[in-house]
Amino acid sequence: MGKTKYIQLPISGAQEPAKTKVGEMHLKGMYKLAAVILPGESKLIDFPSVKPEEHIHGMIDYMYPDDRGAILVLLKIFAIVPKFFIVFIMHMVEAGAKWNGASGSVFRMLQVALKGLIFTLYYSDFTEEKVIHGAIGYDAKIVWK
Repeated sequence: MGKTKYIQLPISGAQEPAKTKVGEMHLKGMYKLAAVILPGESKLIDFPSVKPEEHIHGMIDYMYPDDRGAILVLLKIFAIVPKFFIVFIMHMVEAGAKWNGASGSVFRMLQVALKGLIFTLYYSDFTEEKVIHGAIGYDAKIVWK
């Protein structure tokens, strides 16, 4: 067995992006996951309208390698399984996240990872007109008085 390599935290200097290859299967899985997490509301645009495939590298490339690998594997799995299976998995994750202790922590991390990917790409609102921010009344401007 090789020697385990540890990362010394905090990391000094700027982190170099990983140049991850996100393929069609990953994107298909991401869209299917988004259809479960963000089923759609009348006043908001749908997930594909924010063109997340253009912005996913802003997140994926900066993840820790183990986290990035796990997310990419899950997205590939979601690409090939039926949508009802993704719904079932997300219900299990939601239920497991309510457990106390170490057993629930795995589900909570999975919940943050899966929802975080979709919510960050969606609510970052990369649309030209800032459609999502306008619809939810979000304005992050700092006003000095």
